[in-house]
Amino acid sequence: MNPASYRVVKLAPGFDLGAFDCGEPSYNEWLTKDARRAVDSGSAAVHLLIETPTEEDDQPTGDRVVGYFAICPTLIVRDDAPKQYRRGLLRSAPGWLLAKLALDQSLRGNPGHQWGRQLLREALLTIMAAAELGGGQAIIVDPDNAGLVAWHAANGFVSTGRPDLRMYMKVATARRYLQ
Repeated sequence: MNPASYRVVKLAPGFDLGAFDCGEPSYNEWLTKDARRAVDSGSAAVHLLIETPTEEDDQPTGDRVVGYFAICPTLIVRDDAPKQYRRGLLRSAPGWLLAKLALDQSLRGNPGHQWGRQLLREALLTIMAAAELGGGQAIIVDPDNAGLVAWHAANGFVSTGRPDLRMYMKVATARRYLQ
């Protein structure tokens, strides 16, 4: 098996998005059909996790998209946040939405690398850099199912407890997590 290197880059023309498969058709479809439009319209920033296999035996290999995340600015209403997060939040606070985060099936189940957590860390680092420039008090994520709620909770997000599954993390919490 060829070892590979990995890097996170902003979405740009030239990447084959169609080969990505996280096992969730709606996430695969969003990447192939909507990600470029989101970037072009300015509604979201999309970042790709790229796998670059090393060349062995003079056989050409190419980059492969194995993960992605999308972030965008949002407005957070204090009364919608979990009670323990309301203190210190403005009535209407600037924040960030982690709109999408998906990992190719081929990288799942690797306890040594924990690719999902690494991709989340990259997303949080990107949000922190943006918050340094433009502010923001909280990060929101909207998990699509209860299994993702548990995963995000294990990674520091707090549920509102409402049926919409929305979860929050203060920017200050993310900053401490990343240090």
